[in-house]
Amino acid sequence: MSVTGGPVRLRSELADRLDREIVAAAAMPARCAVLQAQRAILWLRHGHDVEARKELIRLQARALVHPNVELAAWLHLAEGLAAYFSTFGSGARDRVRRARVMAQAGGLGALQTLAEAWLAQMDFVGRDIEGFMRHATSALQLLRRDDHVAGYRIATAVASAWSLAACGTIAQTWWTRARSYAVANSDNADIGALIYNQTQMRAVRIRHAAFAGDVRADPAELLGVDSIGNYDGAVGGSARADLTPLLRAQLLTVHGEYAAAAALLETHLPEAVASGLARVGGSLLADLAWCWANTGEMQRARALADQAAVEVLAEDSPQCDHDERAALHTRLAQVYARLHEDALAARQADAAAEARVQDEAQRRHWAERLTAAGLEAPPD
Repeated sequence: MSVTGGPVRLRSELADRLDREIVAAAAMPARCAVLQAQRAILWLRHGHDVEARKELIRLQARALVHPNVELAAWLHLAEGLAAYFSTFGSGARDRVRRARVMAQAGGLGALQTLAEAWLAQMDFVGRDIEGFMRHATSALQLLRRDDHVAGYRIATAVASAWSLAACGTIAQTWWTRARSYAVANSDNADIGALIYNQTQMRAVRIRHAAFAGDVRADPAELLGVDSIGNYDGAVGGSARADLTPLLRAQLLTVHGEYAAAAALLETHLPEAVASGLARVGGSLLADLAWCWANTGEMQRARALADQAAVEVLAEDSPQCDHDERAALHTRLAQVYARLHEDALAARQADAAAEARVQDEAQRRHWAERLTAAGLEAPPD
């Protein structure tokens, strides 16, 4: 493959800058390969998995012929992120951890910081607060003022943690810092992810308000979801484009657009669950059962509700997402009530109440740990 341009064309200043740097480094093969690994990561983040995979295989072959610690570390990070974007799997964390270890041993400070930040992100997704605190504080200690790449990643991880802790004002300061890093780096993939994350957080609040009886429709939120897809299309794609239709389906369900929501869930949920979204797939199954119950497909609604009621039994870890469990049980209580299964509805309502208590405890714990670590504001 030529060093010029590569097989993917993105409407991105960052991509253009990497292409230029790769051309400029043509006389320095080791440096050129590292830049190509970084470009492959950018392709992954824009959802161009096939092209990125071909490039990474080529670079892995080169690394065997011309061993280089820096290239090996970047390839571990790339492989870890490929696994994370495709399945959110545990293998992702191991590869990123290897990248961190190699970067630290090789004195590659920027890469070590970035790996620490990604490990914090993965620990947040896994609700591993001990791991999150360790990697987040390490990343922030290592972070240089001009390191926009790692800065964005750790800012979004901490913002997400404060959002989990239901401290929206503090979270917003970290989201704002994350945006400033993304803009400074001209990174459209990061900006797109930021739009998705903030829209998703608002959707969670709307969903829970609806469970509490506040069903006021806000069409602007649906427009906000549409803007995610429009932005991703304009800049060349995103790593998990399948998540946006599911977010829209949740809001359509809240607004009572059951047929439209069911169509989206039926189309996009199978791929999302197969590619690693099982942890929140249960509540989406319950949403689909609720949609079917409201469109007259009672038999299918009952069968899917029964399946979701069994699947949630696997969410028994202290690190599980209690917020999702509460949503699942609440939705199942509604489904069974619509099906006139009063005993099952009452059982699910009790389980929802218990999950909400656990969710509140989890939120308080995260808020206390974040506060104790001095993470109430981004560093100056």
